[in-house]
Amino acid sequence: MSKSFDDLYKAFEDRFRGSRELVKQRLEVYQPLLAQVPQKAEEPTLAIDLGCGRGEWLEILAEAGLEAVGVDTNARMAQEAIDNGLKIELQDAFEHLSGRPDNSVAVISAFHMVEHVPIDYLIGLLDECQRVLTDDGLLILETPNPENISVGTHTFHLDPTHKSPLPPDLLEFLVGQAGFAETAILRLNGAPMIEAGPMERSVHLMFEVARDYACVARKRAADAPNTLAAFAGTVSQPVPTDTRQIKQWLRSADDEVVGISEEVKAIISSNADQIRQLTDNLAAQSEMMRTENILLQDTMASLASQLENAKAKDHALAERDAEIARLGQRASTLKEEVQHLTDQVAAFQNSISWRVTAPFRGLVDSFRAVGRVPRANIKLVMQHGLLWLRRRPRTTAIVQRVVRLAPPLERRLLGFARANSGLVAVDTDWKLEPDPVVLGAWRKRLRAGK
Repeated sequence: MSKSFDDLYKAFEDRFRGSRELVKQRLEVYQPLLAQVPQKAEEPTLAIDLGCGRGEWLEILAEAGLEAVGVDTNARMAQEAIDNGLKIELQDAFEHLSGRPDNSVAVISAFHMVEHVPIDYLIGLLDECQRVLTDDGLLILETPNPENISVGTHTFHLDPTHKSPLPPDLLEFLVGQAGFAETAILRLNGAPMIEAGPMERSVHLMFEVARDYACVARKRAADAPNTLAAFAGTVSQPVPTDTRQIKQWLRSADDEVVGISEEVKAIISSNADQIRQLTDNLAAQSEMMRTENILLQDTMASLASQLENAKAKDHALAERDAEIARLGQRASTLKEEVQHLTDQVAAFQNSISWRVTAPFRGLVDSFRAVGRVPRANIKLVMQHGLLWLRRRPRTTAIVQRVVRLAPPLERRLLGFARANSGLVAVDTDWKLEPDPVVLGAWRKRLRAGK
């Protein structure tokens, strides 16, 4: 068997209407009106709630001392009220009121019920409410408030059994046409107004305030005039469509925006020169930074070149140090070789052969030295030497033995002695007798240093 939306309506109400506790708390706002309802001592004072649903309002009516009867066509919805011991009539609202006598009910209420019925049905229902209510009886009709933009455009349409939204003015008009002498509109169940800027207050008023409203009415006006209107003034929230208030707030917002705009313009105008000067300074600094950047790049390039040169110098120094180390090693090697040769020379000089040939080496050295002297001086020296040898027989004997070792030298010396010295050779054994005259002449020349 397929389900209908009536089968789901209990779950729908629980989710979107709110819990029993929340709904009952909202309905307590009407208790002051219930306190004004006259009650008869000899018989119960009857109160009927049309479309009673879960029965939250029936509990409040009973707590106020009234005999509460709930009327609903949805048995699933009413079952919770029945389980709570409340009196429920499973019947159509119009049919139920049609069976009631005139002036027999003190309170008739319908919470979120009138938006579910067609307009002609509602008109007939209001006529029945006016008929069965006592002269001082109270009518309460609560319904979603389409003045609230969020309700009128969204939440009202969540319930597919809703027929059409009823603006407060329309419902109040229909109630008045049914013959109720006193009516008032209570806007309820929205967020309270906030202290904020004009724009935010305007949005809050249109979307958050007074999500429901109630049309309350009496069949006959009370002795005190406008008692329902006075009550509405104390509990009712602002009108979400209060265009006068919204325009005033928006105008103040416009004025504030204009004032801010003018102030901003003044600030911009007063700071324009400073901004321009800052821009010029920034441009100059940018150009300076560009120039400094070029200089920095040149400096970096120069440093890079210097670094390359330094690397090359370091490389050359490293090669020089290596060459110095190599030469030092070579010098050390040569020093060792020189020391070795020196040791060999010292050993040779200490040998017998070196000592035997010493006179010959001296003579050879003398002749080498003589070879570097001019010939005139050599001749003079040799003549003087022959005279010197003649006066020293032992030395002459040694020279003769040495010279005989080299016959060519001996022949040249003898020839020189005979030809140039002015000496007379007596024999071949170098026994020379000096001429006294020549000897005297030599002495004079030697004294004169020639």
